Formats: sequence, C-alpha cells, structure tokens
Amino acid sequence: MLLSILETSRDVATSTYITSILREALCLKQGKGKKCSVTNDTSGSKKRECKKTGKENVPPLSKKANNIARQQCCQHLISLNGTQVMLRTIITTHGKRDGNVGTELMLHDLVWILAALSPKDTKFAMKVRMLGCVRTMHLILKGHFTDNKLIFPLLVIMKQLAKNPVTTSILIRDGAITTYERVLVSLGFIPTARLRLCLDAIDYFSKNKVCCMQIVKTGLCSVLLRVFDRWDRYEGRMRLKICAHILQTLQHLCNIKAGRRSLCTKKHVQTLHRFCSQCPDEPEFDGLLARVCSVITLCLRHQALPVPVTSPATFNLNPILKGTNTSWPCHDDEEEAANSDSKTVNSDLDEDGPDIDIEGIDEFPDVEYDENEVKGENEDAKNQMKSADSLQTAMWINPNERDLEDLKKYFIFFKEFGSYNRQVKLVKSRSNSRGSILEDFLVTQAANKNVPSSLNLSFTTNLGSVEYDMMGSSQTPMLPGYHRIHESASTTSCSSLKIHKDISRYTSFSSVYCTIASRVKSIIPFVKVAYPDMMGGQGYNQPEPLNKMERTACRNKLLSCVDRAINPEAYMNEVVYDLDALSSLTTTNNDSTSQKSFSSDCLFLTNADEQEITKVNSFSSRLSFESRFESGNLRKVMQTGPREYELILMPDVNSIKRHQWFYFEVRNMQQGRSYIFNIVNCEKSDSQFNFGMKPVMYSVKEAVLGRPGWIRAGTDICYYRNSYHYANQKNHNKCYLTVTFNIEFPHTNDVCYLAYHFPFTYSMMLTRIWHWSSQLPLNTYLRVEALCYSINGNEVPVLTVSAEDTPSNPVVDREIIFLTARVHPGESNASWVMDGTLGYLLSDTTAAAALRAKYVFKIVPMLNVEGVINGW
Repeated sequence: MLLSILETSRDVATSTYITSILREALCLKQGKGKKCSVTNDTSGSKKRECKKTGKENVPPLSKKANNIARQQCCQHLISLNGTQVMLRTIITTHGKRDGNVGTELMLHDLVWILAALSPKDTKFAMKVRMLGCVRTMHLILKGHFTDNKLIFPLLVIMKQLAKNPVTTSILIRDGAITTYERVLVSLGFIPTARLRLCLDAIDYFSKNKVCCMQIVKTGLCSVLLRVFDRWDRYEGRMRLKICAHILQTLQHLCNIKAGRRSLCTKKHVQTLHRFCSQCPDEPEFDGLLARVCSVITLCLRHQALPVPVTSPATFNLNPILKGTNTSWPCHDDEEEAANSDSKTVNSDLDEDGPDIDIEGIDEFPDVEYDENEVKGENEDAKNQMKSADSLQTAMWINPNERDLEDLKKYFIFFKEFGSYNRQVKLVKSRSNSRGSILEDFLVTQAANKNVPSSLNLSFTTNLGSVEYDMMGSSQTPMLPGYHRIHESASTTSCSSLKIHKDISRYTSFSSVYCTIASRVKSIIPFVKVAYPDMMGGQGYNQPEPLNKMERTACRNKLLSCVDRAINPEAYMNEVVYDLDALSSLTTTNNDSTSQKSFSSDCLFLTNADEQEITKVNSFSSRLSFESRFESGNLRKVMQTGPREYELILMPDVNSIKRHQWFYFEVRNMQQGRSYIFNIVNCEKSDSQFNFGMKPVMYSVKEAVLGRPGWIRAGTDICYYRNSYHYANQKNHNKCYLTVTFNIEFPHTNDVCYLAYHFPFTYSMMLTRIWHWSSQLPLNTYLRVEALCYSINGNEVPVLTVSAEDTPSNPVVDREIIFLTARVHPGESNASWVMDGTLGYLLSDTTAAAALRAKYVFKIVPMLNVEGVINGW
C-alpha cells in the first residue's frame, strides 16, 4: 500500500512521510543509541531503566531479531519491485531541484533506502541501468560528497554499481574517477567505514583498464599510496581491509604500462618497501605482504630470464606433417587457476587469462591424402596439400571422418580374435557393438555394395608389410615377432618391439635398463643413466607427513626475492650449469641435420655413481649439477649466495612455456649444511608445494648402505611470484613464480637426485615389460607390439593381456578393456598406477587369473613417450 501511494501521489509532503516510514523500517539508525539497564524493584520484578531519562521502558526487540526483521522487510520490498519504484522516485525528486526542504529530505530518505536494498538485490545494477539512473546517482554523489549525512549511503550504492562491468563503463565515461579522487581527498586519512567503502569501490573500478588509465591521469595513484603509507596509524580489521583494497587496486594498475610506470618511482617503491621491513610478524599480515611484494616485482623494470628465448630442444615439424598421414590434436591446455587473496604468504593475484600461441609454427595447411597411399602404392599425390586453414582444423580430425581404408589397418591389433573376416563377423554378432566405428564402416560398405567377392589388399605400417584377405580367408597376418595366440604354451608371450631385440642375454634389471636406455632416442644427447632409475626407482613405501609451512621462513624468502629485485648488484650470479652451452658443443661435434635425434647405440650408457662416492672429498665451494639423462630437466643453474642456487627449467619442445617437472643430480655437497634451491621459472598460479607437498630425493650413499629408495625431503618450502617476466610479448605483464626449498644432504661427497615426484622413465617401463614377459604365470597371454612411432622414432608400445584361447573359454567371447596412461609427461604418478595395474594383471593370483579369463586388456602404458624421455 505504501509503494502504491508513493508511486501515485503528487504531494511532496505525503511522499516524504512514506519514504521516512520506509527508511525507519529498512535502515539502521545512525549514531549511538540510548544505553538502558535492567534493575530490580522492591517487589522483585525487573524494570528497564534508560540512563538518559530514568523512566521505565518496554524492552525492545533484540538486536539479532531486529536485523532479521529488517532483512525480511528488504526482501519483501524487492519482491514487490520496490527497487524500481525508489529509482523512479529518486529520478523525479532529483529532477525538480526547487530547493524545497521536503524534496531534500525525501532525497535523503530515498538514498538511504536504496543503500539498504542494493546489497540484497542481485539485479540492482541492471535495474539502475535499465531505468537510466546511473548518471543520476553519479550526479547526486558529485553534489553531496561533502555531506556527512549522505556520503555513506551514496558510497554503498556506488560500490554495488562498480561491481557490474556495464555500469562501471558508464560511470568511467561520466568521470566517476575524478569524483572519487575528490571524495578520497575530502575524507582524509581517518580510518572510517566511509574510507573503506570508497577504496572498495575504486578497487572494483580498477578492474577496467580504461579506469586504470584515468587513475594514473588524475593522480589518484599518488593519493592511494599516501593513504597506504599511514597503515601503521590504523587499527584492527579496518587497517587490513583498507590496505587490502589499496594493494588490489595497485595490482590492477600493474596490468597497464602507464600504471607500472607511475608506480615505478623511487618514492613509491620506498613506500612499499618500507611496509615490507616494518610489517608485523603476524599471520593476518601475510596476505598484505604477499601483495606488496607482487606489486613491487610487477612494477619494477622487466627482468628476463638469463637464458635464450628459444631452447635447444626443438623438433622440425613441417617435414613430418608433409610425409605422414598421422593427425593429432595441438592444443594449449594451460591451466590458469585464480589465486587465493590473502590466506597464505604466497597468495597472489593472477591478472591474465590463458593465452594461446604455438611457438615456431606459423601455419599448417589442411592435408588430404590419395587412396593409393593406403594401398601401398608409391605414386606422387598431386592434391596432397591444399589451401591453408586454421591450425585446429588441420590437426583435429573426427574419428568418424577417417578414411575407411585407413580403419582397416587397425584389425592387426586384435589378432587374438582371428583374421579380419572373423573380426567382421564377430562385430556383427555382438549385441553391444552398436554405434561403433567399425559397425558404421560395415553399414556403409553394405549400403554402397561396392565390396568385391575377393579383395586382396596390402599396406605398409611401421611394423612392416602386411597382407590379408578380406573375404573368406582365415589366415592371421604374420608380422616379425607375431605368433598366433593358440599355437602352443611357449608362444604365450612375445614382444615385437625393436628396442627389446637381443636383450635375452642380460639378466639383471640394471643391465637390461642400461641396454634399453642406450637405444632410446632423445633430443638432447644423454651422457649417463640415472642411478635411481637403474635400480628400479622405488620409494620407502612408508607414509610420510606433509610439509608444515613455516611462516617466518617463507616471509624471509619472499622479502629476499623483493630485495634482490630492487638491488640485483648485491648478489652473486655465477653460472654453475648451462645445458644450452653443453648442447651446442655436442651439436657442433655431430653432423647437423634437420631433425635432431640422438641415440646411444654406439655409446653404451652406464652409471658410475658408486665409484664417485668412494673418491677423496674435494670440499668444493659450490655444488655440481647434471640433468643429461632420461626424464632429466634442468637448463641452467646460477649460484646467488654461499649455499643458495637459482635453477631454470627447460620448456616444452618448440615452446617457451610449460615449466613444471624437474629432475637433476647434485654432487659435492657437505653434510650438516642447508642448501637453498630456488626454481624460478614456474608458471602455475598455485602449486601443491603450498599445501604440504615436498620434492623427492635419492641418495646413492644411502642405497649403497642398504637403504635404497626415494624419500620426501626439504624444509622451508613455499611458492611465490618473483621478478622474472615472460619473454613473450603477449604476456609482458606476467611474472614467473618460484618454488623454493632447503635441502640438508645426509652425507658429504654424496651423489643425490632431486625430482618433482617419483620419476618413472620410458626405459623403466620397457624394462619392466620385458621382465614380466619372461616370467608369466601359466595360461597367460601377453603380446607387446608397437602401436606407432613417436616423432623422434621411439616406439609407443601397446600390450594385450588375456588368458589363452581354449574351447571352454574362447577369446571371442571376452569383452575388451582399454587402458591408457601418461598423457601428461610431468605426471609420473600415472605411470606408477599403471605399473601396479600391469603387475597385478600379470601376477600369479586367483583374482588376476579370473580377470584374464574374462577380459582382453588392451593397454597403452605411456602415450606421451617423447615428453617423458626428454623431461617435460
């Protein structure tokens, strides 16, 4: 009823009374209320006395019940379209401007009512914009920013408008930043709720880059820093909130070049650095300290990583694309998670979203292939390469659009089901094969009726030439190393992998591993095999506690990083290890080819760590590093202090990004001394190192003493943003992050290995497959073959695990289970899970035998073999 009267009434006094009633119902009173106390009279009954009047008073509603009632009233008013009524009324009232006292009082009441409704109304900003009231609210703020009775509700309303990007753009074009600069100056430096609301709204506005430019031009940036410089005069939660809003605004300013330039002055940097040195050692200040350090590192002069932009690990992809009909997806799958604001010392703001770029590849044309290629004919395909299109279209092909002749080749990986003709009949007979690619192929062939009564096709695969008869033939294609599943018990295990050739003369795991590792092809030449991998790479198999983050240590490391960014000349930068220089020397000594590929067939890789640890201690002043072994990743090491080192990782192939996995060797350490390792080119916005994860360490001396295995090691572990900026122009305003940890080695003159997680190499997988194949349980069938070859010529194995074909349990009645692992090379835990799965399936247990008898397992244990081999 009140809303209806307010909408229809033209009497100013009536409207004023109604808005006053609504304000009483919705808004809390400003100022201190009367203090009342409860006393007992002579009769024993309780009375409420007001100190101001001393008269008996009826006990009012409790504060909690009062607040609940007001919230219910607000929600009911919003459901009755009260927000729109108030907005239309305020437009009319502000448009009169007749100087009437009643009109001014009604305007005050309307502003207070909207301030109460705006936080509760989720569509408040849209309603304001649809009614054309955005500029009206700005005009009211401009005319009343010195009015102490009205500035608070106006700031509440403007904060809600600033949360919406559309209304933010309207206000920025209307000059709201200049208005806020005047408001901030008029409020001064007194820590009030008004100051907090003003800074909060500016924080929301600054998410707009046009607004950041206006903040710089109006000089609001300097005003914000003057307010921040008085942080020690504020108290309680108000201090934390005011400082947090200012620092978030400064972080947004760092997104533009002008903002960084305005902050990168000696006076402003000193103000921020002064906070770092005077910040109290209390947990609630950790988030503020992390933000201050982030602002300093972002606004300082860009510091690039001290390595070339392009890494020595590159593939020349163009000849490969022209000479093959293989297609694969090429996506940038960067995961840019949003950082937490202020919970830990390493929290930060991630300003940029994911970017997509393919380094070293400009454009790929769409590829079309002649059918004669599938039949093995060596004719030149005239229309093989056609007009160029997008990279995604060229590289991502729907499996249902594959050439039908190309699909026929895959029957060789299901030889246990018989010849091609038998597989076709099996697919027709199975009820659960509806919708499969092979059934679609059969339906298409039947519809076209173009299948001749007898058709002999031959094609060439990576495994050799195969001939098969499509119609009526029961002959299984015979490839080198292939045997029929039901010939004899002696042929229940076979491997056609070239890398397994002539390994039978070796017996121990280490000798087999070294032989296989010497045949693996890599981009960077290997000089050794890692001792942990050669010994099996197992851990202690005992639960270990999570790392407990030490606030003081992380704070000191963060401040040290900032101090180094401000005073780089105060730190030593001596290069200890440089993979680029070592790789260039190797490349110079070898013949240059378009495709770098190093295989150690002529050089048998071994490990001499056990001999190294017996040598006389040299007591070198610096550590020695090495990573030129399988799955190793360490590009450069610089010594920055007596026992502190900065480490830079190798990026993904043909890229300047993707740094996460590390695996390297350390020598010349001394027992009882703590060494600091800072890996400075991490890219993930957050890391499990912030939540208890530790790196793993393997000591050769411990292994010789009878305690082999990887262990979790490291103290003072934290993850934070540093001062190194991206070399890519698209990400010029982004910084790398550092994972830092302290290591105290157990022995002097030891050889230790450090890794991101328990490594599982390509050679280890092949070695374990070989040992499984040599000791199979009775009636077990295992076939190992190459699914395909990687870009560098390494075999991608596929395993078939089942039981032997018997009349009582024919293989054609078994279902197929397909398992794959290790798509992401840096996630070695997937390989350990697959290793346990294979070990269980090939074990001599009743449950494993039942699984083998019921199913045929097709397993690709490692999909991204190149990533695993080369340490990405």
